[in-house]
Amino acid sequence: MTSLEKQEWLNMVKEVLTQEGFRDTILQVVKPGQVFGLIRKEGDVWEMHVRGFDDGRLESEIEISRDYFEHQDDRYRREATADLKQILDAYQVPCGIQGDISHSNLVLPYPKSVTPWKPVVAVTAIVGFLIWLTSRK
Repeated sequence: MTSLEKQEWLNMVKEVLTQEGFRDTILQVVKPGQVFGLIRKEGDVWEMHVRGFDDGRLESEIEISRDYFEHQDDRYRREATADLKQILDAYQVPCGIQGDISHSNLVLPYPKSVTPWKPVVAVTAIVGFLIWLTSRK
């Protein structure tokens, strides 16, 4: 596959994923050669991430949403090649994924609780601001 063909194919994949509810996000680690990174909510606390690379590779994973501290815990993350292939197959996008990719035995443990980080940051910022205000007098 030429570089132009890879680019066109990646554009097609990105378009399909966008139609399936994936969206761009600025809050991500951009890996070398990455040309896009998309996310989609999957249920109440899960997200699916898909990255496309300039060499034509795709990476996908399902993990706890970045809205929670538990996002950093690898116990709540698994690769999602089979899930991605299912999406692309529905649109008849050739993906070149071959072999047994059944991951029916990979079940993510549901966390006992999740901790949203945004309220913690907001409260910390407010407390810090109030301390700063009172120290100015």
